[in-house]
Amino acid sequence: MKMIVLCLVLTFSQYGFAQQKSVNPGINKAFQEPEVSRFAERFEREGREVYDHRHQIIKSAGIEPGITIADVGAGTGLFTRLLAKANGADGTVIAVDIAKEFVDHAVSSAREEGFTNVRGQVCLADSVELPDDSIDLVFVCDTYHHFEFPYKTMRSIWKALKPNGRVVLVEFHREEGKSSDWILGHLRAGQDVFVNEIKQSGFEVASEKDFLETSYFMTFKKSQRTTPEGHTTDSYEAVKENLDNKTAILLDVREEREWKAGHLKSAKLSPLSVMQELELKNKVKELNLPADQIIYTHCRSGVRSVSAAELLKKQGYDARALKAGFEGLLKAGFE
Repeated sequence: MKMIVLCLVLTFSQYGFAQQKSVNPGINKAFQEPEVSRFAERFEREGREVYDHRHQIIKSAGIEPGITIADVGAGTGLFTRLLAKANGADGTVIAVDIAKEFVDHAVSSAREEGFTNVRGQVCLADSVELPDDSIDLVFVCDTYHHFEFPYKTMRSIWKALKPNGRVVLVEFHREEGKSSDWILGHLRAGQDVFVNEIKQSGFEVASEKDFLETSYFMTFKKSQRTTPEGHTTDSYEAVKENLDNKTAILLDVREEREWKAGHLKSAKLSPLSVMQELELKNKVKELNLPADQIIYTHCRSGVRSVSAAELLKKQGYDARALKAGFEGLLKAGFE
């Protein structure tokens, strides 16, 4: 058994895990050392829909004073200040942005208006860099289309949210024949694609309100995306897409003798028995599994895959058990 564990560790270390590529390279180039005053003129002006409807947006967010809010993509701090006011002195608002200049301005402008409950956090292109289980509400306005790594960023938000936390999303409609040429050229996709990406990251739609013309307003809550038996609700098409774009890996949790009798080329071997042994020793991390990708588990009949996924979830991984076994996946077109 020790030899199998060692081989698995070496195998995972040797292969490593390809990082998901940016879905929109260069989209954030303008935010490298931005001139804040110039962006303030663009973002905080009459005629910009979210500015004109800013108070309705805040009201629709359903903020309960005293909570912890993360304004992701805070920019010049327009909504940071409005969120701070709605949240009250006992609450906290964190201005999160990829540009330090924006973060510093969002905090300082809030302080100038008397809001001492605001602090800043410079994030990464693929992570909001917030502590696990620390946020009640994540506010994302006109920012999601700037996420270069949607799954990784949304998954970092999922981890940062408390169990009953929510995401408020305000984003542009992108519709051929209706949207402006600027929106059609600036956004890589429309609402259906963005919502599906968010769902794939572990969320479900909680509500949607229709009071904007060129944008949509939605809220999301955490979802385990599992059946009563513990299997993932992700479709085969979604699984294949996630594997193809390196958002996920496939883990075969059968025993080595079963693996040698036949296995999927795209899968990696990690027997459940080995994982359970490592769990007893608190050494599951030695498998070097990716913390920033989905881990789909499969076995012969779907029972061990659930056990493996639950074991990995306890370690903080986004593990999802497939109901289909090796033969079923072959029939479904997996290789």
